[in-house]
Amino acid sequence: MTVVGLLPAAGQAMRLRPYRSPKELFPLLLKEAEDPDRALPAPVCRFSLDALRAADAERCVVVISDEKGELVRVLGDGEDFGVPIGYVVQRDPLGLTNVVRCAARWLGDADVLFALPDTVVFPTDALARLHAHRVERGADLALGVFPTDEPERLAPVEIVDGEVVRIHDKPKVAPVRNTWGVLSWSARFTEFCAEWDANRGDRPGIMSDAMEDARRAGFTVSAVEFPDGVFRDVGTPEGLASTMRLLADRGLVFGT
Repeated sequence: MTVVGLLPAAGQAMRLRPYRSPKELFPLLLKEAEDPDRALPAPVCRFSLDALRAADAERCVVVISDEKGELVRVLGDGEDFGVPIGYVVQRDPLGLTNVVRCAARWLGDADVLFALPDTVVFPTDALARLHAHRVERGADLALGVFPTDEPERLAPVEIVDGEVVRIHDKPKVAPVRNTWGVLSWSARFTEFCAEWDANRGDRPGIMSDAMEDARRAGFTVSAVEFPDGVFRDVGTPEGLASTMRLLADRGLVFGT
């Protein structure tokens, strides 16, 4: 089965203003594994691209807006990142389900690996392990779930014996202190999500809502919990600071 990565990179990063470059391209000075005294300039989205490559994605679809052509210039055809990259334009910021709808014809009947290019996830093989789990279980959809101190800002997941029993989005009171961070799904969910978005009316295109509706419609939705894992979002000043501290503490970047 073909495996395709999907990275949604059309967001406007309003919370990081006055910084106006794409947040996915926030520059890092990584330490080279072979020689930690040498710096490797890289955008933060490299972590997501590395995760896709480690999970054996054969290619990656990056969804951008009209205003984010800089991503095409920096990422190019993906040769420097070890995975072929193509681009789809999302004309209006209509949410993550609309990202799937925009990319659906290029995803086709492939298995899809979904990561957020403005996040950093540990363990680094979480996406690969999640995909292997979904394939082994024969599930339609699988969620990689990480602990968080701010589930009310994110998307907590209720899980019983490895099966998802409820997916929330930014609840006022979170029933659990976790959030999904990466996804693996089959072509069946691609079709469902694209149709869900086409029929959502005035509903926002929230991925957690589409996944919850798929679960209620009888889709098999499973989860892999990473209780010692880390999920960081660089899309806010606080998240960016937390991510930089995390990477420095783990000896992956040079300090500033």
